[in-house]
Amino acid sequence: MPIGTIQWFPHGSSKTGRRFILTAGRLRLMILGSALFLTGIAALFFHIGEINKRDQLTDSRQNELIIYQGELYQLSERVMNLRLQLEEISTREKQVLVAGAGLNLDFSQLIPQTDPMNEPPGNNMFRYIDDLEMEIMLMERLAGAELLAYDSLASYLMGKDSELARIPSIWPVDGIFVSNFGPRIDPFTGAVRIHKGIDLACISGTPIYAPADGVITFVGWTGGWGLNIVVRHSDRISTRYAHCSAACTVIGQEVNRGDLIARVGSTGRSVAPHLHYEVLINGVQVDPEDYILREGSDSAIF
Repeated sequence: MPIGTIQWFPHGSSKTGRRFILTAGRLRLMILGSALFLTGIAALFFHIGEINKRDQLTDSRQNELIIYQGELYQLSERVMNLRLQLEEISTREKQVLVAGAGLNLDFSQLIPQTDPMNEPPGNNMFRYIDDLEMEIMLMERLAGAELLAYDSLASYLMGKDSELARIPSIWPVDGIFVSNFGPRIDPFTGAVRIHKGIDLACISGTPIYAPADGVITFVGWTGGWGLNIVVRHSDRISTRYAHCSAACTVIGQEVNRGDLIARVGSTGRSVAPHLHYEVLINGVQVDPEDYILREGSDSAIF
């Protein structure tokens, strides 16, 4: 049933225009077509917006991934630094145990033997995180063992102030370390010999300090040692200072840690001014580095 008529006349034309009869059905079709067209336009813009949103989300996630990788790499460096610190603690702990309690405990097996993770995490972050967790677990294991060792040592050392004061625990001279304890090539013969102390190169006349309380038991010349001094710190511990240029103490004199006892020289079997320093336990030379816990004459750990 017609509901209206639309007459169309072209502009500037003498021809009779076209007539369009509008019915209810045609009107519904026009409305439906317009709605579909508008819906399609809206769907197109929505799809374009979703694509842009997805691209932005991808870029954001990529940036977050880069940030996470950087944070993981920084964390791995912190773990590596912690490992180095624990290794240093373990070394000093061994020195304290040897010097203070005569306990030669080895914690080296608790230190992780794997190579430090010094490579960036890359794309396999989950594997990298697992490696970090394993490294941290081993660090915690070592730290726990050292804490127990320190507790045991603290219990042992309680009330032993007078004994600790007689344990050599500082560098006896301010010099340059040039030769360690153990096998070395003899500078005179070229043969391999056991070096029974450590050598510290210094300017002639450099002060030599007592590393612990004790009594001077020898001042004099002895063969290759030249002018040397021996200090008895306890019934079992003594120290020797060889190649001196001058003695500042006499036999029977009591000295305290940090007291001046002699001066560096090049007497005896020596190629240049230096101090040959020995630590003797029950008359047998041992590595003095096991008993050097702090630098300087006034920085002893006990």
